[in-house]
Amino acid sequence: MTQAGLTFAIYPEGESVSLTLFRKSIEDIHRLITDVDYAVTREKGLRRWVVSELRSSIPTITLTPLLGNEETMEAIAKGLGLVAGGSSEPPAFFTEQALEDLRRMRRLFTGRDRARRLEFSRNGGEKTILWKDIGEKVEKILTGGYWNLGSLEGTLEAINLHGSPMFTIWDRVSRAPVRCFFPSEVAWKQRVKDLLEKRILVSGKVNYFRNGVPRSVSDIAQIDEVTVPSGPQKATFGSIPSEEASRDIVGFLHGIRERRTGNASP
Repeated sequence: MTQAGLTFAIYPEGESVSLTLFRKSIEDIHRLITDVDYAVTREKGLRRWVVSELRSSIPTITLTPLLGNEETMEAIAKGLGLVAGGSSEPPAFFTEQALEDLRRMRRLFTGRDRARRLEFSRNGGEKTILWKDIGEKVEKILTGGYWNLGSLEGTLEAINLHGSPMFTIWDRVSRAPVRCFFPSEVAWKQRVKDLLEKRILVSGKVNYFRNGVPRSVSDIAQIDEVTVPSGPQKATFGSIPSEEASRDIVGFLHGIRERRTGNASP
């Protein structure tokens, strides 16, 4: 009997699953879970997932969060279903990083040791099947957005200096984690470190998904600390103006930001 959790089954192209395919599958699944979990909980690297069930023949792994995070499991299950179904917009909590994780899984369907399909389910329910075209389906979402020169406000977190230097802010409007790529000069690195865990305004090329949710900021021109007023806050540019809009942030952003695409790229 399948235990509660997220279950992943690896179906090989041949008669058996090689150790190479099994290892790569576990790596890719772990990476996807970690990034979606971060978007849901804002607790990067703090939550642990365990293998609650493992079956052989067709390797089937059930993973469960120790803290019983149902919201993350639901986000992953629904998100995989939407992407596999050909959605042109990103599922909730599937950030640019999470989508890149999913696109990377196309490597599991190539080479001598390759999978024929991957099956995902939550708590033994409806299955979502990923085929070798998963990279193309993710690519449709990643290439379907637009960009504007502008700024985002949010709390600066998760600095990463490996490769292209970047940090993450939690956008104040969409409440989504957004990757921000900054120059590799020493002065920029120190400036970013000084602003860690502070609310900032980052200005540059803001890249959006089709639904108006920001995904990343590149070509950063400036970052400034934002002083948070102590008294009641007035509505400002970028804030949600009504209770109705706040209940559907994505819809609100889609309407507002789509009207600004006249000066944006395709």
